[in-house]
This record gives sequence, structure tokens and C-alpha cells, in this order.
Amino acid sequence: MIRDDVAARGQEIAARARHWLDERALPLWSDAGFDAANGVFHERLDFAGRPAEDAPRRLMVQARQISVFARAALEDGFALGRDLAVTAAENMIDRWLAADGAPGWVFSVDPDGAVVDPCRDLYAHAFVLYGLAWAHRLDPSDRIVAAVDDTLVFLDTAFADPIAGGWWDHLPVGGPRRSQNPHMHLFEALLELHEAGLGDDAVLDRCRALDALAATRFLAADRSVLREDFAADWTVAPSEGEGRVEPGHLLEWAWLLRRFETATGEDRGDRVAPLIRTALDKGIDRATGRIVDEIGEDGRLLRASSRSWPHAEACKALATEILRGRGELAGDLVAVAARLLEAHCRTEFHGGWIDHLDAEDAPMSPAMPASTLYHVYGGLKAVESVFAPRG
Repeated sequence: MIRDDVAARGQEIAARARHWLDERALPLWSDAGFDAANGVFHERLDFAGRPAEDAPRRLMVQARQISVFARAALEDGFALGRDLAVTAAENMIDRWLAADGAPGWVFSVDPDGAVVDPCRDLYAHAFVLYGLAWAHRLDPSDRIVAAVDDTLVFLDTAFADPIAGGWWDHLPVGGPRRSQNPHMHLFEALLELHEAGLGDDAVLDRCRALDALAATRFLAADRSVLREDFAADWTVAPSEGEGRVEPGHLLEWAWLLRRFETATGEDRGDRVAPLIRTALDKGIDRATGRIVDEIGEDGRLLRASSRSWPHAEACKALATEILRGRGELAGDLVAVAARLLEAHCRTEFHGGWIDHLDAEDAPMSPAMPASTLYHVYGGLKAVESVFAPRG
């Protein structure tokens, strides 16, 4: 049960969130944030809302923005969303897929479409699958299906590590470190493909492999924390018990594990509950909703700065739990959502944001990265699902 005063405050926050999305963010990023001449999204805007015209365009940003505007078209009736998402998806395939003549997607191109960074990046490939899953809902074309299928084959044949498990972070393989983060987003992308009816029969098998990797490698033995950095053999870096932990990822994994439950019917509550508990106890100031960037495995504070995206992911995780009956978390959802709007998505930016704040909440970001909208859109939609459900 949600207390009346919390519900009233939540309804106010949800209304503000809806107005911000409809009247500020979606108009800004569909106009100034879109390079109409090239049919792709800009990398970032400055604080006056002007695009960085000459900045290399990362594959990940295109895929994230495609997903946002496809969702906005399908779920919110945003009129421009369909054309933006479909056009950008077609141009993403044209400009990034095998752009240097080799299999896979290049990391970035310049405004004219020339390859800037040919690296094959697992994080970016995961978002390609995610963005195409959403674009396919608007335009179920053979070209999108083929791009998804080719990407899955490339992941299985080039990225997969048959010895230690998981996938390599980058190709060509190099460096002493591996990370959980791209695996988390691959998990998310595969779940999205499954929901969209895309991919081959092994989509959920890949999800189960990632679920198992998280359980055996990313999570500590007591499942209370999820570590970020690893050696090539998946031992914790720098050492067991000394891993770096991001509270935002604890919450993001909690939300994804609930989605995995929905897809498979396999209960993951024994993992979700400790992750949320640690995030609330060690990573969030529950009075203000402020989420720190990093803690240690033992809960000590490592970085007191604060980014926008953990607040958005907290909204998704907390909303999911509240809708499953944990009404006592509604106050935490309200606090986190209010901070996201008031500290990061400030009214003076007219639909933009300060992405990163230091320990005293002074701005650290030099511009407004387009990649943030994927997080904020999903987080604010989650707030709405609790406090302003639509019939």
C-alpha cells in the first residue's frame, strides 16, 4: 500500500515528467538533436541546444535514439517518432554496418559517413540489437531482420569466448580487463529481441548464458553486490573483495532480472532483493534520492559524484517492485525521480540535462550527451506506470 501523501507527491512528479517529455525533451532531441541532412542523430548538444556538428557519431548513440523515438511513437503517439526512428535505422545500417568492408558494425563515423573508429565494440553491438528490435515494431522490413540475424551470428562467431564464457568487450581482443556492463546491455537487447519476436531460436538460450555469468561471476557470493571489472578469466579485478560496484548497475540488473522472469517464468527474486537492498543502503541517500557513482564491495564510498542515468535506472527497478506489491518503496521512487528532474533535467535546459554532478552537485558535464535520453525516457515512463497509469 502506498501512503496517501506519497501517492499525491508521486502524481505531481509523474505529471511533471510527462510534460517534460512531451513538451521539452522529445521536441528538442527530434529537432536540434537530429541531423536531417544525413538522417542520423547528433552526438550531443551544448547547453544552448546547439548540436556538435563535427563530432564523430557513435553507433551506440544512433541505436539508443532509435529506440527512444520508436517507443515515443508507439507508446506516446509522438508524431515525428516513427519517421525519425525508421529513417535513422535505415541510415544506421547503411553507414555503420560493415562500413570498412569487414563483418560487424564500426564504432563511429564522421558526419560524411567516413569511418572514424573501426573497433567492433560489444556494448555498441548490443545497442544495435536493442534499437533494431524497437525499429522493427514500426517497420518489420526484411532488411532489419537480416541485420539482426547477421549481428547475432557475428556475436556468436567473433565475440563469444568459448573458454572462459561470455563475450569479449572489443574486437580485436586486447587489454587485460573485461567488464560486466556490455554483457548487461546484451542481456537487455536479447530480452528486447525476444519480446519483439526477432532473432533465432537461441535468443533465450543466450539470455540464460548471461544470467548464469552474472550469477557465477558478476555477483559476490552473498549476491549483495555486482562487480564491474574482471581479468580475462573472469576473476574480479583488482582482486576478490576489492571490486568496484556501481549502485546504478545494481538497480539496472534488478530490473533486467525481473524482465528475465517474465520471459522465462524462472524466479530471480533471490538475486533481485539483495541488489536493491544494497543500492538503497549503500548507494542512495534515501532522504534526497541522490545516487553516488561508485562504492566498494564492502560498501565504502569510492566516488561521491552523481550521474543522471542511475537515477533513471532506479526509477525502473523501484517501479517494477512497487507494481509487484512493494508499496513501501514508493517514497524512494518519489525521491529519486524528483532529484532526476530537479538536479539533472533542469528547466533552464528546455529538455536537456546536466548529465554529471560532483560531490557538491556542481556540474561536471561539458555538454548534453544524446545518449542520456535512453535512460531518462525509460525512467520517467516507469514513474508514470506507478503514479499515472494510463487506461
